[in-house]
Amino acid sequence: MSPQTTSQLLSGPALRELILLGGKDGVGKSSAIVSLAWYIEQTSPEAHFYIIDTENKFRSALRSFGADAPKNILYYKATNMNEVTAAVAEVMTKHTLNDWLAVESMGPVWDMAQDLAYQSIAGVTKAEYLERKAKGKGPIPQPDDFWKIAKGAYDGAFLDPIRMSETLNTVLSSVAKPIKADTGFIKENKDRKAFRVEVGMDANLSGSPTMPSVVETLCLLELSGGAVTCRVLRDNLCDPNKDTSRIDFEVPDRKSWAPMFYSNCR
Repeated sequence: MSPQTTSQLLSGPALRELILLGGKDGVGKSSAIVSLAWYIEQTSPEAHFYIIDTENKFRSALRSFGADAPKNILYYKATNMNEVTAAVAEVMTKHTLNDWLAVESMGPVWDMAQDLAYQSIAGVTKAEYLERKAKGKGPIPQPDDFWKIAKGAYDGAFLDPIRMSETLNTVLSSVAKPIKADTGFIKENKDRKAFRVEVGMDANLSGSPTMPSVVETLCLLELSGGAVTCRVLRDNLCDPNKDTSRIDFEVPDRKSWAPMFYSNCR
């Protein structure tokens, strides 16, 4: 390793995108990802757009674009954590400059990582173990080993390779879940608290608590009165001449998120 100067850092290739797209179910996150694939097809015809789908919802969003459905997609349907990490490893090996990866969505990936740990430690899935726990079968067995396995799969084999890549553009989606009333008995997670302090709100995004901290750009889609708005809560890669790190813009239809994002933020 040899250090780089400020001049080298600033004159190097364009920084890769790492976007987290959050919002409640039905607000248009899948359509926003399809619109991004379509936009990339127009601007970088040679680029591939990889999809890792953990919810089996992407095909319907793609079909809704009709004749405008992008042709640059390479699709992986993942039903467990091993399939997720295998897909990530393959994309890391195959991708080239200007390629994109989309992950739909982060909540199921985090659940799959925990399923892997439950199966390794207790021989059952997370749902099966929680059912056992409800019947008084006790807490998580070997909690240190459990979290070592879950975080090792989620961070080490999934999120860290994506985060550390210098060339793979990535968009992640996450469901904004309803916020439960504070009972006063559960200590707030420090990562969730840090995120709330930074953006001035708690979006309660599904996935691991650390997930929002690793992305460069964070967008929240909101639906009100039939109109969808994109709130940019963080954008480390915004144009320094525009200072657009915190802006809102309207998304008039399902095909418009990507063109509107690039018009307003890049």
